[in-house]
Amino acid sequence: MAEMEKIIILPYRKVLQVAWRGLRVRLLKTFLVTCCIALALTFLTYIVLSNAMTSNIGERVSEALQQRLAREGLLEQMLSPEQRSQTVWMLGIALMISFVGIVNAMLISVTERFREIGTMKCLGGLDSFIVKLYLLESLFQGVVGTLAGLVLGLVLAYAEGLGRFGNEVWVLVPVASVFKILAGTFVAGVALSVCGALYPAWMAAKMEPVEAMRTEV
Repeated sequence: MAEMEKIIILPYRKVLQVAWRGLRVRLLKTFLVTCCIALALTFLTYIVLSNAMTSNIGERVSEALQQRLAREGLLEQMLSPEQRSQTVWMLGIALMISFVGIVNAMLISVTERFREIGTMKCLGGLDSFIVKLYLLESLFQGVVGTLAGLVLGLVLAYAEGLGRFGNEVWVLVPVASVFKILAGTFVAGVALSVCGALYPAWMAAKMEPVEAMRTEV
């Protein structure tokens, strides 16, 4: 009589528990990856908010502040076409740094665990389970790191704004605009975190168990 193989697919609740346990076991490495994500998002949030403040300087601040900035030579510099072009470049660099930093952190987080993947496959772990596991772990790290980066970037941008514009910094970017910027940055950070782990997780899941356990990282 032919033996029937039974494939057991774990529910998402169980996969979540395994992913959370894995993050807790590798607490130091999880912390380092999350810090990389947080630093990248801090820079991106700071640049985006600073650009929003500068772009509204000619419309929302008082005449007295505009005169002070003009005396200091800052108003013309902020409103010049060269400054706007430089800001576009800064935003592009911020996005690039964020992308490279996050993807690099997630690549290291996944590829250094090829041996663990080989062990799971030897114990019967399906490719889909391994991909789900690592994507969930990257999602956890991405959410925490992105939230930390948003807070730090917001604090840095407004701290600089207070020093430059005084109390009028609060009228430069309305609350609704701040929430839109933070929401967009949050989605970008989490998406980059998950996408950064997608390819290496899929590549690792497709490896033969013996080959994965022999891999040196």
